[in-house]
Amino acid sequence: MYYPVERERGLHAFEDHYIPGIFTIGANAGSDTSFCFVCTVGREDSGSSAGQTEGTFGQERWYTDGHAGWRAGRYLEAGYGREAIEAEKKRIGSLTAGCRDDFHRALARSADHFIVYRRSTGSKTIIAGYPWFTDWGRDTMISLPGLTLATGRYDDAADILVTYSRYVRQGLVPNMFPDGGGEPAYNTVDAALWYFEAIFAYLKKTGNTDLIKTRLYDSMLQIIDSYINGTLHGIRMDEDMLITAGNENTQLTWMDAKAGDTVFTPRHGKAVEINALWYNALKVMEHVSEMLGYDPGRYGRIADGVKNSFSRAFWYEEGGYLYDVVNGETRDRRVRPNQVLAVSLSHPVIDGPMARQVVEKVWKELYTAYGLRTLSRGSEEYRGRYAGDVFQRDSAYHQGTVWPWLIGHFITAFSRAFGSEPVYADMPAKFIEPFIDHLRHACLGNISEIFDGDEPLIPRGCIAQAWRVAEVLRAYTEHVPDHMSGTGGVGQCLSHRQ
Repeated sequence: MYYPVERERGLHAFEDHYIPGIFTIGANAGSDTSFCFVCTVGREDSGSSAGQTEGTFGQERWYTDGHAGWRAGRYLEAGYGREAIEAEKKRIGSLTAGCRDDFHRALARSADHFIVYRRSTGSKTIIAGYPWFTDWGRDTMISLPGLTLATGRYDDAADILVTYSRYVRQGLVPNMFPDGGGEPAYNTVDAALWYFEAIFAYLKKTGNTDLIKTRLYDSMLQIIDSYINGTLHGIRMDEDMLITAGNENTQLTWMDAKAGDTVFTPRHGKAVEINALWYNALKVMEHVSEMLGYDPGRYGRIADGVKNSFSRAFWYEEGGYLYDVVNGETRDRRVRPNQVLAVSLSHPVIDGPMARQVVEKVWKELYTAYGLRTLSRGSEEYRGRYAGDVFQRDSAYHQGTVWPWLIGHFITAFSRAFGSEPVYADMPAKFIEPFIDHLRHACLGNISEIFDGDEPLIPRGCIAQAWRVAEVLRAYTEHVPDHMSGTGGVGQCLSHRQ
């Protein structure tokens, strides 16, 4: 079999397959044809006759004839498997019962694709993307509010948070769980900090302080202490109370593209979003500690120090925005979207006129219909097309390529900076509207991993990505009022304004 997309990506494009059988379905032009596939992992029954395999759907039994093949119609007509099908319909219906419109329902169904069971941990987890990503700590924590809390799956959220708590090592949350099990990788500076944002979102939604006290708080304490005192990869709090991490050979933030010894987006030192996340984590720790009856003073004092140092270290007065990275005397003035997190997190480290200037800069130079560019087009390192072999693609991955997950935090930041002005009241809905159409392209009902930075903004990368769906869903439920949804959805609402 030949894979043209693999060839386009500079990968091996031929593969041999074992084909156990073929489904042939007749369909007449202009008419509807219904068919149903039932897939399961059945267990062999040593007592069954040769050539037969026995399995179960709910309380029903089905049999496959190894010589004749499986005839779906025969078994469905007899009622085998129908109970499982009806149960699944009911489950999906429950996930969308509270949705406001078709767009909302589509996102809720898409969210369900990413919440899976991991055998090695014995618990739920979030797959980062299909078809080639496993579960990543950073992606999971960013995705959790949208995929689980916005859809009412509070038990799944708790299960995921507790699982990651069990795997905290030296104050770090796993960056990735290997497909085949084994020890997770811990090469990330931000996953542990996003963990606090996910916990705070869970607490606000459920009020479940008992879970935090009995299952999460010790890990939260370990993370904060490790970042203060220093841990792996040079991650530590500096004298100015800001977090510094890594060296020229490491990639610890989400902009982590690296091919061989080539680091495409070196961001070692003090990265802007890492310190926004650090401030947020300290404020969450202060809030939770006080709620549980522990002394919150230490965390509040450090947070105050971080806030004072943050503006002095990162504010670029001449440009009216935040430096992306500060490393010694070096200031990275390239305009990147990471600065928007200083405004969008639950506890923003900047506000007022400074926050408004940041949002305006990002809106002007990085905003596209499907997310934010990872680098301003005015930079000489800008790459507007994500294509070619691995090296070429990685060199563009965070150098102008559009990332849809950022649209959620941009909408939150925009709402904080401009939300009090009536003229901007419908902007969150307008920012989300392009995704209504995108759900009909690439992978139906899902949102692509990335898009080209240049028009026509072609979707690239994974055909379905968890934190993209999650952040659009979160932003839609939090920032688009009910009167802008309804039966016609966001699209109909906006068409009335144009």
